[in-house]
Amino acid sequence: MKASFFFSLIILTFSLSVFAQDSIPKAKIKPEIKSKSSHKVFANIFTGAYYNFKTKKPNAGFELSTALLGYRFQKSDNLQFTIIYDVTRTTGGIHVTDSAGNNLPIKYFAGSEYTAFLKMAEIKWYFAPKFSLSAGQLLNEQYLTKQDKIWGHRYVMTTMQELFRMANPADFGMRIEYRDKDKLAWSLGANNGNGPFYKQDTLDIIEYTSNLEIYLIKDLLIKGYIALTPATFETENNLKTAFSGFIAYQKKKYKIGLEYSYTKNINFTDYHYSGTSGFISYNINPKWEVFARYDYVDQSSVAQYENVYVGGFQYQPQDQLFLSLNYRYWSKAEIQQIYFNLGAKF
Repeated sequence: MKASFFFSLIILTFSLSVFAQDSIPKAKIKPEIKSKSSHKVFANIFTGAYYNFKTKKPNAGFELSTALLGYRFQKSDNLQFTIIYDVTRTTGGIHVTDSAGNNLPIKYFAGSEYTAFLKMAEIKWYFAPKFSLSAGQLLNEQYLTKQDKIWGHRYVMTTMQELFRMANPADFGMRIEYRDKDKLAWSLGANNGNGPFYKQDTLDIIEYTSNLEIYLIKDLLIKGYIALTPATFETENNLKTAFSGFIAYQKKKYKIGLEYSYTKNINFTDYHYSGTSGFISYNINPKWEVFARYDYVDQSSVAQYENVYVGGFQYQPQDQLFLSLNYRYWSKAEIQQIYFNLGAKF
């Protein structure tokens, strides 16, 4: 009896809802509002001139540190495509040693210092509220997505981890992210671990990453990043690990940032990279700014205990143009430099 009653009640409710929908005049039903697609082309040009006070050749010259071109297509509110081409030197130093570990003299063509390469090619799909899936060639969350933007003076000098090549700027992989703009962002990713210039190597190992950003206090960011590359027989059971921590406080007139990075078993060898970097900037007025930065780096396989000091002024005559006169000191080689940098973003 109860079953038939509830069954009849369900049929009656459904019939009333259908009748109510049919009785609504068609003209009063609002059409669905579709989100408009958007296109954006952007580019960066960072250049400048320098003078070395010590006998480091060349003592003076001009340089182009960045020439970047990108395009972003936003398809509705849940699908986005981004592609970026950058210009840099894609071939690093090549070293060959004998069985005793002694360096052997070799000759090779290093390639152009201004080779265009694919820096980013991302498909980003917002498949649920606050959730997104990214695939393709993705920017590295270890330092490039937050530290670089908050430092804000890439046209003068890249951040500490990129400057000393502590990690790849991008890699081929996939990433899932949860983001609540008012509270936190958390992502899990997997990539080849070989950077943007190479496809998957013969070791067939996947690097796993996780990034956490906390925004619980206004104007304060706390960020942590970890990457793990499993140990195998081919890597002599060396587990490669990387950790990066970053904290920044930003106000309208000033900002302060501090980061630490540690990587163990670089290239599955018994080498480590570690470094600490702190920066501060203060807006004197809407056009003038003063900034300073200090890096302390220990790269056991390259250079130990390097100290880098940077300080200068920034002048912004227009929204898309930046000029800076700054001083730099490198402790290991005792090099002092004066730079005049120009940056254009559009």
